[in-house]
Amino acid sequence: MSCTHVRIIATLSFALAAACGDASPPAAPSPSPSTPRTVDAKAPAPTVDSNAKVPVPGPADEPAGEDWLLWFDRGGQWITQWISVGPDRSTPVAERKALVLSDGTRLWVVERKDAEVDVVDCECFEREGVESGCKPSARLTTPGLHAIELGNGTELVVRAPSTERVVGGDIGLSLEVQGGVGPRLAFEWGDSGYYCGAHGSYESSFVLFDLSTGKEVEAPFAAVAEALPAEVRTTAAKEIHQLLDECEGDDGPSLQEVLSERMGLTSLHMGVAAGEPRLTWHFEAETYYACSSDYAAHGDGASGLVPGAAPLSLHVLPEGVVHALVTLRDVPTVGWARLSLFGAARQAALEAFEQAPEGPWPSGSSSERPIAAVTAVTAAGDEAGAKAKLEEGRRLTRAKDYAAAIAAYDAAIALDASLARVWSERGYAKLLMGDLAGAQADLEAALPLDDGAAFRAAVHYNLGLVAEKRGDARGARTAFETSLGLRDNEAVRKALARVK
Repeated sequence: MSCTHVRIIATLSFALAAACGDASPPAAPSPSPSTPRTVDAKAPAPTVDSNAKVPVPGPADEPAGEDWLLWFDRGGQWITQWISVGPDRSTPVAERKALVLSDGTRLWVVERKDAEVDVVDCECFEREGVESGCKPSARLTTPGLHAIELGNGTELVVRAPSTERVVGGDIGLSLEVQGGVGPRLAFEWGDSGYYCGAHGSYESSFVLFDLSTGKEVEAPFAAVAEALPAEVRTTAAKEIHQLLDECEGDDGPSLQEVLSERMGLTSLHMGVAAGEPRLTWHFEAETYYACSSDYAAHGDGASGLVPGAAPLSLHVLPEGVVHALVTLRDVPTVGWARLSLFGAARQAALEAFEQAPEGPWPSGSSSERPIAAVTAVTAAGDEAGAKAKLEEGRRLTRAKDYAAAIAAYDAAIALDASLARVWSERGYAKLLMGDLAGAQADLEAALPLDDGAAFRAAVHYNLGLVAEKRGDARGARTAFETSLGLRDNEAVRKALARVK
């Protein structure tokens, strides 16, 4: 199940398949030097200094046990270890500061491949007859991903960066890796900003890309969502039910209806906590824009490796791989792959691995940058610092942490109180938090700071939402009509029909 809304059709696809690259869990080799372990089994946790430099032996003709790749994020740097897995422990073979995946026999290094595009402001774009003459006001980095097959250099586009110019303002983009098994890489991309509409736009999508097929994986959760432990689903359902209950009131669903009808599993994040695999299952339920800016109520449930995740090959790991996770202790994102390489093929793959290009991973988020070579610090204050806090507040708003978002907006206003967007965004966060008086005050304070039609239309629309939540139908109608007079928009027309 996925959540959609007027502008946004979020393709929320996520699956994790066997390390060997097929959709079913890998069968253990016979005989096997590694004993599988489910989440209920407890391995002895050795005392490990995570800061100590582990000696890496040179290539061996044959492994002491099974070969695996283990990749993880440490301090913003991707690291992939080639390890040999024995019955109850792992031995490092080689390590690269890179993100390397495998389908068992082929290896790929995954890298960011970004682009730079122009940003044109709404006011110039909307002036009839001069659209072609609009000069860019800013530049924006659009994130992309590609993979290079080690050994032959074949390039595969995982996600192409956008190369089209952007019309709007306050744009923020993101791309974050979420985990993976075998040749399948999971990542999330996000897009937020004002695209000359009635209000800000927020879009996100979780994607699972299979390097072995060169395609995205579709509809992966059908065999998993209902099979997860009851406590995982219930924890997520309670979060979703609370938001729906606060927003939809008597018309909202019961907790049981959320569990059985409203919510769907949309994504998964893989990490390591205290040496154990930690899987965070993300659920969503569709709702109104007034309840959530992305038209969805969100809830998470966490688990370790569980039998219900067998279709995703996240129910069992050899004891030696578990030992390797213990040495990691805590990492935010992790992935792994089992290798099936022997003799000369293994030697060639290991040599290619040791030549994989290394380098820093770019920031997971980007925002527009003024064309001017130097961003001026105006008499009103630190505009660049205020915009950074503005983007921080938006991220926190999307995460439903409204108190922290408002604190970020407060900091932005302290740096530069002349930015209209900061006041309007803080007002919107207060609206979502239920502080209607504070929301109205901030939205009204934003109006004199920007005379752009699109901006004023967005603010009046949000003022209409404030009045609507107060039960002031007349005030809501006036605000929605004012918004429509500034800029026609389907969402505002629907809101006006609702209060009439």
